[in-house]
This record gives sequence, C-alpha cells and structure tokens, in this order.
Amino acid sequence: MADAIKDAIADIKTTIQTFTTEHKSAQVAMQSQLDALDLQSQDRLGNGGASEDLLVKSLTESDELQRLVEVGKGRAVIKLGDLNQIPMQRKILTGTGMTGTAGVIMPERVGTTVPLATRRLFLRDLLYRGTKTTGNQVYFVRESAFVNGAAMQAGEGAVKGETTATFATVSLPVQTIAHFLNASKQVLEDMPQLAAYISTRLLYGLRFREETQTIGGDGTGNNLTGLLGLAAPFNVALLTGAANTPLDILRRGLEQVELADEVPAGFFCLNPTDIANIETLKDSLGRYIVGDPGGTAEALSLWGKPVISTNAIAAGTWLAGSSESAELVDRMDATVELSYEDRDNFVRNAVTVLCEERTVLCTYRPNAFVTGSLISSPN
Repeated sequence: MADAIKDAIADIKTTIQTFTTEHKSAQVAMQSQLDALDLQSQDRLGNGGASEDLLVKSLTESDELQRLVEVGKGRAVIKLGDLNQIPMQRKILTGTGMTGTAGVIMPERVGTTVPLATRRLFLRDLLYRGTKTTGNQVYFVRESAFVNGAAMQAGEGAVKGETTATFATVSLPVQTIAHFLNASKQVLEDMPQLAAYISTRLLYGLRFREETQTIGGDGTGNNLTGLLGLAAPFNVALLTGAANTPLDILRRGLEQVELADEVPAGFFCLNPTDIANIETLKDSLGRYIVGDPGGTAEALSLWGKPVISTNAIAAGTWLAGSSESAELVDRMDATVELSYEDRDNFVRNAVTVLCEERTVLCTYRPNAFVTGSLISSPN
C-alpha cells in the first residue's frame, strides 16, 4: 500500500513538472511573439507611421533575387514601376564585416549609403498618366484646327451652321532610357541599403534623363520630342503697361494657354536661378512679394500653379503648360536587373545592376504649352 502511494505521488510530481515545463515554454513563446509585435510597433512609430517601403518589399520578396544570392550566378529582374522617391530609412545592422570588443561592445552600423546631392523631379507626376502600350510605335490622332460653327439658327428650313475640324495622325517611336553600375557582391546581403541606393542613384538617374528629354528633347535620333520644341512662343501683345515683372509674364502665359486651348494651365517649369529671383522680389517698402524668409518649408506655387524647379530648362526661359495635354506612355516600367554574368564579375565578386525603362512622350495639344523669356521685359 505504501509503495502504491509513493508511486502515485511520483506520478503527480512528474505530471506537475511536465505541466510546468510546457507552460514555461508556451510562456516563453508567447513573450517572444509579444516582443516581436512590440518591436514592429516601435518601428512604425519611429518611421512616423509611414507605410512599408515598397521598393524594399519588392527586393526582399523577389524569388529571383534570393536565388541569385544563394546560387551566386545568373540574373534577377525586379520591376519597380513608378517608384520615383523612396524615403531613406535609418537602419542599424550588426554582423559580418564589423569589429568590436568581443563580449563587451557590439558594433553598430548606422545610416545607409550616402549619395551625392540630387534634385527632386516632379514633371512625370504632373503630366497625365494612365495609358500603357505593348508596341514599339504609338500613334494618336491630334486635332490641328477647329472652327466652331455653332450659332443661333434663323428658323425652320434654314441651313444650319457648319463646324469644321482638321486632324493629323502622329506616330512616335518608343525610346529606351537605361544605365548600369557595378557593385560588390556583398551589397546584395543588405536589402534595405541596396533598395535605398537603387532609388537614389539608378532610379534618380533614369528620372533625371527622362525629365531632361521631356522638357528639351529635340526628337532626333533616339531623343524624345520635348515640350519646349512644340510649345507656342509667348505672345508679348498680352502684356500691358510700361513695366512688367516676371510674375506678370508668367500670369499672361497662363492666360495664353487658356485662350488657345480652353484648358486650364497646370504648372510652370523654371530654372532654380529664376525661382530665386522671383522669391526675392520686393515691393516699394522692401517687403517680399512671394518669398517669406521666416515661413515654413513648402513647395512653391505661383498664381495657384505648382512650380517645377529644374536645371533641364535654361535660366531665363520658362514653360507653362496643361497637365492634361501631354502624357508619358510607358512600354516598360522602370525595371532593375542584377547579374553576376557580365564581363569579369565572377573573379571580382561583383554584380552588375541595370536600370531601364521604355517610354514615349505624347503631346496631344501643343498649343496648351507656352514658352518665353524672363530675362527682360518685352515692354
């Protein structure tokens, strides 16, 4: 009887120990999940509630890129679409390639690759978008003349007014904008840094050239037909008075756009030097007219229209236009390809990163764009 009691007590102790161990494991697992959730919430708060970086997400979830890293050869293609500005995120990393005092101080890697200064691009965002093409050539029908014959009619049986319109078919080839750089193989091990670098350098370079071509491309060879070459010259007869400031000229430019095509003008393109000159204009009492040295940082607008600050347009020249009257039609969105199989990459532990897009600028209403000079008043 005593032996049976001892055995029962031993079984109970075993059961209690087993329950305690399992409960402790579950508690540890639950704590780990809570810690992970807490860390994620801290990251979100630290980023000001910003949404997840889509470019980092596309890189980290790319099966082709993961296979490229694991196998050490081949190529990977990541479609980036219209990701123009990828926010630079602060990353703290530890591990390979860093040194510290073992067991005492763990090294930290802060920040990311710091690129050279770049300018922000906005023109693509302001132009009408939505059309895609699957061919190497696009064409559209452009109205070149319109005479409105609508009128009050004389009465029954009278001949009605006739409206006439002239159309022209425009055919344009899709052009490729591309460039590449070589990077070390180790850069693939840090997806956030790679994403930030691709954004600030390769995508920036692509958009820089695209904007330069969109504004000033001469249409020869593989160049786009830019807006400056198609825009109507500014009608100086619209200016009134003896002295006209750059603000007067720009406002009359908006008027010309709306008179010619009856569409609202959507933006200005100005050189940074001209923007500085306009922002420092003063009235007779020395007060700034446009600029406010003590104001908050915000995008410049003139006469209610956004201003694109760009070196793609020469100082002294301005462009005003309708956002609805031109479009960048994409054949292929911005795409990044990574490959070890380029020249001597294998022996140099290098990877080639290529960024390219295929697009064409379609200007549907040339009269909706006006260009002129700000250097001196015509009057």
